[in-house]
Amino acid sequence: MQYSWTGISSINKEKKAKGVVGTGRSIVYLYNMKIISITGTASGVGKTTIAQFLLRHFFDLSALKITTKHEGNCTRQSDCDVCDTMAYPYKITVDPLQINQPGKDTALFKSAGARKVVWLQTHSECLRMGIEEALSYFDKGNLVLVEGNSFLHTHNASLSILVTTAREPKIKRSTKQIISKIDLAVINKYKDDTSIDIMKTQERLYRIGCHVPVFIINPFLENYTPNEVFLNHIREIVGQPIQSL
Repeated sequence: MQYSWTGISSINKEKKAKGVVGTGRSIVYLYNMKIISITGTASGVGKTTIAQFLLRHFFDLSALKITTKHEGNCTRQSDCDVCDTMAYPYKITVDPLQINQPGKDTALFKSAGARKVVWLQTHSECLRMGIEEALSYFDKGNLVLVEGNSFLHTHNASLSILVTTAREPKIKRSTKQIISKIDLAVINKYKDDTSIDIMKTQERLYRIGCHVPVFIINPFLENYTPNEVFLNHIREIVGQPIQSL
């Protein structure tokens, strides 16, 4: 069985005939899902950490990882090789051997408890098509956590969470473009962050128009009351019990 697909709009009919590209049902799937969007003010603020935190505490939660190809010089400065290897408009991966590769965010999602993990690699101009195709690999009515700012550029979510940290003052342009869709913000707190650091971070959020509830949490601490408050707030929104605290 094949587990990894590429999407090429000019030959969609051929792909559909071979069972490689979906048959249009993805829109139906989209409107029957609850989507939790995890976005960030910049790279390295802890989006994946917050995603893992939620996956560990909520039952029957799946995950979609979106990686968008950057045109020109990539600003991520990471070991991501998507821009060098993308030969097609988009690629959808569900192969366990690729999903569970050590060091990949997808492997972290799976080990944190995700029921199913799908990885979408896409060129920006094919983002909408790629997302809808990727969502078709989840079951109807699934609760799906989506990591990546790009999702909100083309779709709406049931809950949109913006992640930031006192250690990274930069705000990406893509974050400012989706700020009106954010429902709540999370400040990823480290042990040595001071109250002044946190206050400055809150001010940065306010200056970019992020006037939503802000939760200050540390996912690495056990029995930490702010974590419990955050999880209970999510529970009320998604309607699922918390597995453990």
